[in-house]
Amino acid sequence: MTQRRKVLWLIKGLGLGGAEKLLSLSLPYIDRDKYDYEVAYLLPWKNALVDDFQREDIPVHCLNQSRPYDIRTLWRLNRLLRNENVDVLHVHLPYSGIMGRIASRMSPVKAVVYTEHNLWQRYHKITSLFNKITYRWNDAVIAVSNEVEHSIRDNYSVNGKPKLDVIPNGVDIALLQNVMARKRDIRPEFGIPADHAIVVHVANFTPKKRHCDLLEAVKLVINKNCKVTFILVGQGPLQEKTEADARRLGIEDNVVFAGFRADATDIMAAADMFVLPSQFEGMPVSMLEAMALGTPVIASRVGGIPEVLEDRLDGILIDAMEPGQLADSVLRLLADQDLRATLSDKALIKVRQKFSIEDMVRSTESVYDQMLKKATG
Repeated sequence: MTQRRKVLWLIKGLGLGGAEKLLSLSLPYIDRDKYDYEVAYLLPWKNALVDDFQREDIPVHCLNQSRPYDIRTLWRLNRLLRNENVDVLHVHLPYSGIMGRIASRMSPVKAVVYTEHNLWQRYHKITSLFNKITYRWNDAVIAVSNEVEHSIRDNYSVNGKPKLDVIPNGVDIALLQNVMARKRDIRPEFGIPADHAIVVHVANFTPKKRHCDLLEAVKLVINKNCKVTFILVGQGPLQEKTEADARRLGIEDNVVFAGFRADATDIMAAADMFVLPSQFEGMPVSMLEAMALGTPVIASRVGGIPEVLEDRLDGILIDAMEPGQLADSVLRLLADQDLRATLSDKALIKVRQKFSIEDMVRSTESVYDQMLKKATG
């Protein structure tokens, strides 16, 4: 029997972001006959998804980082890599990538794999600098979209090394089919009138998600059609400000701040459409989930989104930071049930064919296989 190899996933936190959720959703599909998986995270207060891993018997290690680039965190990580005999260190996002690559230089790790989820040009200058300095210590790099791959090549490329693959994010098709099968009316829970259409937005309250543009669009929409309720799912540093802005704009009766919801996909399934007016994206998981649930999507023409959505074929693309375009697109879909049905049907087919998380996991483990084969000769 072939000895199982040890893989450690390292990420900044196990909070509620898309990259973190991808790791959790991957668990049913990992090859436990070939690999033993563990996960480590840096920030102790970002722990919302820890239980997901523990329920699947995946060991979880908190490195208890208290300040940026803490030398003690590097020491703890290096000790973890040695004590657990880690073969593959798979790091996600730039900060944990930097820390992981440095720690791996002082350990017997056989391969470092890095997944980039965002465009490099949106990172802080210091983060970008340290990412570039340590980038050559990756053995393989995974980009979640072609646009992300281009941003890597534009910022750092040395004779095609390290190995760079595009592996798109995926969603759990079987899980989402179950959500569709049990679709429920969410109006009573949120106090939404029976004759209101529902528009949902699922994202953390951070600057790049452009909640400010969404609220401006809400005001434009309800000036023409007041029978619409917008549900904003998520939490984050800008939530209180966004709630205050909704009151200032006089639109609070048409906006529900739902906070973090473990059942966000149930809300998406019940909505008439999903909107994502972000300024930056890599390959948004929430958008893929909405498509797989048959919920029509309006999203910004940024990052990897245009690689998934074809405008007016299986979704609606708008320019980022253009609330007028978002409002016009919402009103158009509200008025055209046939268009909503067409976009829904075609998006559902596409995501099921091309964006399965099972395929994503198999492709990622293939990268592990290649790197280990190379390392062991």
